[in-house]
Amino acid sequence: MDKKLEKMFSVYHHVGGYELLFKTDTFVEQMIEKFDGKIPECYSDAETVLKLIGEAADTETKEYPGIEEKLEKLRGKLESEMRETVEIRDNLAVCGYVLRRMVEPEPISPMDNEKEAAAITGLIFRNKDNAVVREAVRATVAVLPLRIAKSKFFDLIESVLETKLGETEKDIDDIVSNIEGFAGLKVLGRKYTDDKDACEVVDIVFSKDLCKTEREEINILYGRYIKASERIAEKLDVLSDIGLMINSLLLELAAAVHIGKGSGEVYTDRTVTSYVKRLLGCFFEGDSRSFEDGLIFEGLDESELEKLEELRIKIPSYEDAFTELAGKESDEVYIGAKRCVTLISDSIFGSLSPEEEAGRSVDRDMISSKAKELRDNFMNAFASGSKLLQRARMSGVLSKLPLFLSNSDEVKEYVSSSLTLCRDEKEKAVAVREAKAYFKDTI
Repeated sequence: MDKKLEKMFSVYHHVGGYELLFKTDTFVEQMIEKFDGKIPECYSDAETVLKLIGEAADTETKEYPGIEEKLEKLRGKLESEMRETVEIRDNLAVCGYVLRRMVEPEPISPMDNEKEAAAITGLIFRNKDNAVVREAVRATVAVLPLRIAKSKFFDLIESVLETKLGETEKDIDDIVSNIEGFAGLKVLGRKYTDDKDACEVVDIVFSKDLCKTEREEINILYGRYIKASERIAEKLDVLSDIGLMINSLLLELAAAVHIGKGSGEVYTDRTVTSYVKRLLGCFFEGDSRSFEDGLIFEGLDESELEKLEELRIKIPSYEDAFTELAGKESDEVYIGAKRCVTLISDSIFGSLSPEEEAGRSVDRDMISSKAKELRDNFMNAFASGSKLLQRARMSGVLSKLPLFLSNSDEVKEYVSSSLTLCRDEKEKAVAVREAKAYFKDTI
């Protein structure tokens, strides 16, 4: 094998070992400290993953395909569960926008719109970092009383779809799916999660006129929303930890078989093997004291951790060269390289199948078709919901799309008009409080 190519595989291999250490550490810590040894239902596959980690460290290269097959099966199951959980999270986020504006008491007096607008814009532009300012504008737009015409909203969506011109059909389908999720358009009923209470909260907010609902009932519903959101967030953390452990081990296996012409071993640095085994032993033996006292990390080389971070940063800059060089070597090496590129990301949604069809290239006709489909879906949703729910759906999308305000004057005008044109003093008071809370949290 080309020496340069082998070196690239070695980098992925080295990073994968330390990534696995960190991900396993996170999981075991969460298990011991947060759940006090009690395994929640969504940890059902976690023990299997941990056992496979231990098995991979002690087996021969020829046994890797069997371990990979088990891990990929678990990864597919986890991906499906993760998508469903993200879906209910997005739906609950839309519910939160509505409910927070329903539970607030009536303001004592009308707001000084210009004073509050000046205060908010001052907070937005207090930082000179453009990236920080953009995030601040996006967060502010997400909570202010929405004052944007539906036609403008749909134009913004279409402009986002146009960024996929020339890419694959799968790319634009992913964007469409994300937009539908942010807007809470994917209400599939109780089949999309086993959290029945979370589903009921979504069903009520999306179908009931809350303006005609008693205050006490609204408060109870809001409390249920808070608890459901916490449960879903916790579940996503758990699923993410397990998924990233799977990714890290698959990365190790994929890179190992191509190092030294197939004589690689899991974990480049044997100290990593030692630490991972200590973590696994701590988990399976219930030895919380060794973990809490940090005994399992004695001797960890800080310089190695710094080296890992340097390598992690450099990897994206040579991924194209890596796969191109691998493709010249052989189909098998190319597939191994593509797997490494996919698995190095912090996502479990990347496909590991080389046969997956990406679809035809995106052209303007496809963009127009997808935009019309989205518009129709939104209009159907708007027809059956309150004005507040409409604004919640649109705000959910705008908070994730590229900014449509191009300069500071447009930002100031948007903030001012949002407050001035809003006649609901309660909604306005909630929005201002949420906007200011964002800046307090980011100090």
